[in-house]
Amino acid sequence: MDIFDFNPWWETGEIEREIKTFKKRDLFNILANSLEKKYIDIIIGLRRVGKTTIIYQLINELLERNINPKNIFYFSFDIEKKDLTKILREYEEKVLRRKIKDTKVYLFFDEIHKLENWEDKIKVIYDLNPKVKIVLSGSSSLNILKTGKESLVGRAKFHYLPPLTFKEFLRFKDMKIPKKDEIEIHERKLSTLLYEFISRGFPETLEMNDKEVEEYVRELVVERIIYRDIPESFHIEDIEIVKILANYIFENPGVIINIDSLSSDLGRHKKTIINALNYLELSFLIKRVSNIRNSFLATSRKNRKAYPLHSSLSFSKSEDLTIETLVRSELNAELYWRKSSYEVDFVIQKNSTLIPVEVKNKEKISKKDIKSIIKFCKLFKVNEGYILSKEEKTEIKFNKISIKVMPLVNFLLFNK
Repeated sequence: MDIFDFNPWWETGEIEREIKTFKKRDLFNILANSLEKKYIDIIIGLRRVGKTTIIYQLINELLERNINPKNIFYFSFDIEKKDLTKILREYEEKVLRRKIKDTKVYLFFDEIHKLENWEDKIKVIYDLNPKVKIVLSGSSSLNILKTGKESLVGRAKFHYLPPLTFKEFLRFKDMKIPKKDEIEIHERKLSTLLYEFISRGFPETLEMNDKEVEEYVRELVVERIIYRDIPESFHIEDIEIVKILANYIFENPGVIINIDSLSSDLGRHKKTIINALNYLELSFLIKRVSNIRNSFLATSRKNRKAYPLHSSLSFSKSEDLTIETLVRSELNAELYWRKSSYEVDFVIQKNSTLIPVEVKNKEKISKKDIKSIIKFCKLFKVNEGYILSKEEKTEIKFNKISIKVMPLVNFLLFNK
């Protein structure tokens, strides 16, 4: 493909009609409002969550603002690996008929991490062309976050695009989110949609049947990342261990990762296990959650739990663990708490306050179910926590501690 194939609007003056019909992710408005800002916008996230679609929607936004189509340039390094300098020179000579620095130009580069030394090359373009606006996307957080933040300090703003949230899913399904005081009227329908959503975190899967969704996730997301993206990004040969660990975590969401045991059981050096887990997390397939210790700033690298990034990636037969995976994704939780026989599924920070969240996929909450969350509140001097149930909605008070028990649907729509 050449640059003309990537940019059909130079000839037609518009984006493809099908793309115009796609619903917009929540992140779109943030990015659309920054199109006239000088800084570089960098979109990161898992494959197939919609990064490329957002870029096309931003291009369409510019066209609707009557920006000259020839001043909008798009290129995907996932499809073609070419020299960036040569690409832009060809763009200047054959399309712009002037230097990029002499006019307002919008540059969109997809899967930028696949371009060698991309951060230095983008920095040069940014510094030498004061009128240019640059938007990048990437699926590898190592190449994007680490190198990008170091080289583009003060020049770039990073945006994480997660799999679909439950609110976005409802909007994509044309389901109006009810007001908080009207949710009971819609609870049955919302609960049905929640269970449909659990396996559909990718926009393209919304109208697929369950078998099609499973094939899509395995072939276009998991296998594409393990067999193509990870080897290309990290230059490793032992792909088998990456696949084994991925399946282990997908089948056992929330499993505590014991490096010594995994090394012994799998016959691999501990460094190999650690690297493979890092590759999976940096490629957004898994997320590790650390055990908070005696203060918010103290976490343990031991006893970290690992989850699929989203419940769509869960291959577990346990509904409880899959629901727990969904909650972790919706909260983007990075912490849990465990001490002796006490454990709280997730700990989040909200307005400088720690909030414990327990996931109990059951209809009735017992005294035993609140034991750990009460212990956490006492230890960390916290006066509020949440227990997520199937149906029960109540408030449990213990001295000055208030534990709100609520259906998962309510929490995802109004309290997270």
